[in-house]
Amino acid sequence: MLFNYIIVDSNPLDRLHLSQTLKRVGNLSFCAEFSNAVEALSFLNYNTVDVIFLASNLPVYSGFEFIEQLNDKINIILISKNPNDAFKAFEYGLLDCLKAPFNVMRIEKSMERLKSKIETEKIIQQNEDHFLVIKHNLKNQKIGLNDINYIEATGDYVKIITLKKNYVILSTMKRIMDRLPKNQFLRVHKSYIVNIKKVSHYTTKTLMVSGKEIPLSRNHKKEFRHSYEKI
Repeated sequence: MLFNYIIVDSNPLDRLHLSQTLKRVGNLSFCAEFSNAVEALSFLNYNTVDVIFLASNLPVYSGFEFIEQLNDKINIILISKNPNDAFKAFEYGLLDCLKAPFNVMRIEKSMERLKSKIETEKIIQQNEDHFLVIKHNLKNQKIGLNDINYIEATGDYVKIITLKKNYVILSTMKRIMDRLPKNQFLRVHKSYIVNIKKVSHYTTKTLMVSGKEIPLSRNHKKEFRHSYEKI
């Protein structure tokens, strides 16, 4: 298993030393390095990595402030000379906390931990792939994905339309879309996400989903056609 990584550290000598050490670790692939959090965040807006080697002491934003600004949950190994940062790293749920000088064997242990974490997450995801768990009426409610017809935005809420019941929950469309399998659900309009399997037919402007006519946005038309043909 190969892991793509970036380094974020304001000290060029520390970056060089860490980079040379990481080259000796077999399952790591270098993507980029940055001297500050701003440039790293800009890179991550358009690129995906498996792990970040992050110095806690950075200009403008500290390492922990950088973590709080990340949109996606990324595996992070904190680099710090401050013993207190190890406790903070644990509280943030970081993968590891390392102190210079860097040791290849120590980093390899971190990579084994990352591999184990990813494999565990895959198993959990496989077990949850058939359901969506939501908070409804102060209770956790499990909804079968195949039971969902479509999802509609209503202000600060979304309405989940299923075969038997409708659920209104506090969420954004983006947040709920991130929790759905992309091969089955697609956002076809700013206010609608549809279960592609439930689409009976469509025109250039609308879809028919379980008797409900739903608008098809011009921006999503090409993606919908491609996905619909694969179902």
